[in-house]
Amino acid sequence: MTITVESARLIAAHKRGSSRGFTLLEVVTALALLAFSLAALWKGLEQSTQVAQGLPARIVARWVAQNHLVMRQAREEWPAPRTLRGTEKMNGQTWYWTERVEQTDEAMMRRMTVEVATAARSNPLVSVEGYLARPRR
Repeated sequence: MTITVESARLIAAHKRGSSRGFTLLEVVTALALLAFSLAALWKGLEQSTQVAQGLPARIVARWVAQNHLVMRQAREEWPAPRTLRGTEKMNGQTWYWTERVEQTDEAMMRRMTVEVATAARSNPLVSVEGYLARPRR
């Protein structure tokens, strides 16, 4: 097999180009992109974990609030505008609720907001709003 001068030049040019590696700037840029990507992924996983851990408590708190609102509606009460606080046991835990009854523009309706927390006077986990109609008697 004979190698021509032209073939030898092509082989030499190919070997020179293929043995060339990455520059320091390219390596640092790739590492920086990798670091930012991993940091964003870690933060997202952390937030997902926090949401998942608090979800059961928020579900039960919503049940407490909805039960409280539905009981008021079922009793056909017509409470005056006010704020009440109380506790309720559910799922082996004491829940602290705050009930706010407010007048509305409609004379036959009252707005009722129930907030539920795990401790007295702490930030509520949930807030449920509903309406009470004046009972017909």
